[in-house]
Amino acid sequence: MREETIQLEILRQRIEAAENESGNMSDYLDRGRPTGKEAKSAQERMEQMTEQANKLKVELRDLIAGSPREAVEEWVNWHKSVLEDILKQPPTGPNGKTRQHVARTTLAEWEEVLQGGREHVNINWYFLKDYQEKAQKTFKGGKFGAVPAQNKSTKKSWWKFWE
Repeated sequence: MREETIQLEILRQRIEAAENESGNMSDYLDRGRPTGKEAKSAQERMEQMTEQANKLKVELRDLIAGSPREAVEEWVNWHKSVLEDILKQPPTGPNGKTRQHVARTTLAEWEEVLQGGREHVNINWYFLKDYQEKAQKTFKGGKFGAVPAQNKSTKKSWWKFWE
């Protein structure tokens, strides 16, 4: 796999991680019953992660523009092949049809990347968890480094909502 392809994906994953953390902070503020100090800290962290995601999206746009077309195609085609494999599987369980719909929608978004209509695609961590994990395992290293692990203190704070 081309180094540029790996760089594209590592950056996409960093955007996704920042957006996920921002979303977790938003959920915590909405449902976590934080104290005033906890709410202020969560709000600040949410804003930091949103700002970071926006900056990373600009970097991704620039990286796509500066990468060889073959690298962008390789990146998109890797994602499309994983999604096509998911769509070949018969829907199972209570969420099987929803999983298929999410995979089709995500596949269409990757096609938009290939056509130049968008730069970033999130992977639904709930319905496409196996796809998300495969992307994390497949694309390691690269110029941008590993995707940061989720902040454990953030996760811990979120679970306090029922106390």
